[in-house]
Amino acid sequence: MTQMGPTELVVLLDVDNTLLDNDRILAALENDLADVLGAEHSERFWAIYEQVRAEFDFVNFPATIERFARECSDAACVGKVSAALYDFRFSEFLYPESLAAVQRVASFATPVILSDGDQLFQRHKIRASGLEDAVSGNVLVYVHKEQEVGDIRRRFPASHYAIVDDKPRIHAAMKAAMGEQLTGVMVCQGKYAHDPAHHDFPDADITIEGIAGLLALTAEELGPR
Repeated sequence: MTQMGPTELVVLLDVDNTLLDNDRILAALENDLADVLGAEHSERFWAIYEQVRAEFDFVNFPATIERFARECSDAACVGKVSAALYDFRFSEFLYPESLAAVQRVASFATPVILSDGDQLFQRHKIRASGLEDAVSGNVLVYVHKEQEVGDIRRRFPASHYAIVDDKPRIHAAMKAAMGEQLTGVMVCQGKYAHDPAHHDFPDADITIEGIAGLLALTAEELGPR
């Protein structure tokens, strides 16, 4: 990723449950780990995963693996976990039309992956899925991306921004931080998008039922309202 000069429109694309079906990925990973570790070790791994997520306030697979390694009496366990995670077939879990949607955005704007997570596994997932290449290496990963608006603007200066995300709280926080300089596109995919508490998505300017809906949007629609 290289720092850009000013551009007219930057489109910030979320990953989990926006471009990648993360709900299905986690279900598949649970099955894979149960197969290679057995039920007892697998259940313990996911219990540690939840503990680490609560402590760090974000998904942190490297920290989960490290803590699991200290607890697991079988020395081979750690290698099995690492192989299952880092050799996972992420590209198979892209939503239909995800790459086409990114290509469509790239035809009139600068697409940038904007994701939450740890700097190791999350970046690996983005690379292994093909998304890093799709955005020409323009990838930003933060613990809490909604708190990093200043850094986003510094790295990708633009007249206007659009964000494509499935989480209502992200739309609310980014809209509060960027105001009229941001167009919000709510993607109704995944568990967050279908939370009954957020059924009307008041902080999004545009709502689409899936990422394929991005193919129909224009620069004018994603630009200043």
